[in-house]
Amino acid sequence: MKEYTRIYVDDKLQKSKITLNRKQSHYLKNVMRVSLNDRICIFNEADGEWTGVICLLKKNCCEILIDSFSRSSDSFYDVWLLFAPVKQARLDYLAQKSCEMGVKKLWPIFTEYTQVKNINITRIRSNLIEAAEQCGLTSIPSIADSKKFDHILSGWDNIFDDRRVIFCDERSSTEVFEALNTEENKEQKKWAIIIGPEGGFSDSERSIIKEKNNSIGISLGPRVLRSDTAVVAALAAFQMIIGDWNN
Repeated sequence: MKEYTRIYVDDKLQKSKITLNRKQSHYLKNVMRVSLNDRICIFNEADGEWTGVICLLKKNCCEILIDSFSRSSDSFYDVWLLFAPVKQARLDYLAQKSCEMGVKKLWPIFTEYTQVKNINITRIRSNLIEAAEQCGLTSIPSIADSKKFDHILSGWDNIFDDRRVIFCDERSSTEVFEALNTEENKEQKKWAIIIGPEGGFSDSERSIIKEKNNSIGISLGPRVLRSDTAVVAALAAFQMIIGDWNN
């Protein structure tokens, strides 16, 4: 089957005609170089993936006649990623890879040593959508409102409830396979992974997390990793040991 150009839309998807916005129309016409009567894929989390034919193609306007349902939305492990924001280019990378690696929810947190204080949620979502479009995914992570890490620590039990938390700690000596590769962990269905800032966690943050019964402190190896690299390493280890790479 030919691989069609893929577009994410917020519209309700069904057998009908939809009009794309100016940005999407420009992308299809001038970047992907589609033509009138070409077929494309259209998707979102709620309605899955559909295919349709381009029935109108102008400079800033594109209409799609949706005529066929392809598949339902992806179903991934229920894993959240709590991360301290980094500089924009690396945050773009972090968002893209989180989507590709099957994260269900992204949650920006401002720890004691977080240096980046402002984040662009719209840009993060754009990166998530772009990753899903290019990688054949139909589900996009939700993005929680950014919070100070103190808020997470004080409300830990209510926030995580029956969710187990992987704490990526640069001071930990516990190897990731040793910590996660147990039958109990493999049966656990809800997870969260916490990645700190470039300066690491403070002593007080670290001590509070270690006291929590549902937290698992792990090392990501002998080298110091940048935050965006740590995200990929932690998610790869999780998916290999517990998640959908293990199925």
